[in-house]
Amino acid sequence: MRHHYWEWPIATYLFLGGMGGGMFFLAAVLSFIVFPEHAVMMGSALAWPIFLALVWLAFGCFLLVFELGQHAAFPLVFLNSIKSVLGHGARILVVCMVFGILWWVSYLPWGWISGLAGFLATFRSINLFIAGVAGFCIMLYTGIFLSTLKAHSFWATPALPVLFTVSATSTACACIMLALGCTWLYPDAAPIALAAIAGLAEEAHELLHTLDIILICVEIIVLLVMVLSFVCAGNKTAQAAANRWVRGSYKLLFWGGMICCGLLLPLAFNLCGLSAPAAVLALCGGLLLRFLVIFTDDRAEVPGETKYFTRLKKVGEPGSEFMTKWTDIENIY
Repeated sequence: MRHHYWEWPIATYLFLGGMGGGMFFLAAVLSFIVFPEHAVMMGSALAWPIFLALVWLAFGCFLLVFELGQHAAFPLVFLNSIKSVLGHGARILVVCMVFGILWWVSYLPWGWISGLAGFLATFRSINLFIAGVAGFCIMLYTGIFLSTLKAHSFWATPALPVLFTVSATSTACACIMLALGCTWLYPDAAPIALAAIAGLAEEAHELLHTLDIILICVEIIVLLVMVLSFVCAGNKTAQAAANRWVRGSYKLLFWGGMICCGLLLPLAFNLCGLSAPAAVLALCGGLLLRFLVIFTDDRAEVPGETKYFTRLKKVGEPGSEFMTKWTDIENIY
């Protein structure tokens, strides 16, 4: 069956959520593991990327609420969905955003907020640690969310959470590299301090550049193994979906857009030292991957399903009034 119940907002939400979570995770790694002796300056260099991460997560949440409908009932996701993967994901998103905001605000130099920023500076480490762990969980969640839907054979694979986690980390690297070291928050800082931040940002940029090369190589391997394994050994539903990627209607998007422009070209640009175009293409490839996966939502047919739909009354036939009374807002029956 091929009726798309989820459209572009969900694909964009998975992309923005994974990238935003990955940016918090990488910020924690850079601050606690790579540059622990310069954690404060590293935070200053990451202030603009983390602001972008907060924007991506907030906009992703908006798209999720917009697509799923029942806007007034959305708070029940946090209260009643104890065993729901969607509910756990929503809670992790909130945790990441709350502690991420607290960490980011502690770096604001503006006078009217300096008192609060000074108070929150005491808790920077714990705030970033919690936001980083939650960010890593968000990256995993974006793949686990789909892989739990067992009716969709193309999604129900352990490879999907791995693929989405690697892709989210890669896109997070790309976004941080594009924004790292921006000092717009500190226009009145001393030139020596700005030079120190810029030097640290350059070191972090080189590290992320190398990491992104590794991640792209891993992503190519995981993606090809997942798709080609479905082509060769998947059930009929997954095989049909994978064939559409490899040699069907999605082949140009998969081979030309995803593999070539979204992975191989960024890899080549990175190897040549052209990190900016590589980062832009990597972001486009990450978004395209989510779109391809979300729109490959084939599911096995329920016994008798086709027979049921063929017996429904067509509009204009006697007894078809029921089929025309459903609306997006209410059902009058």
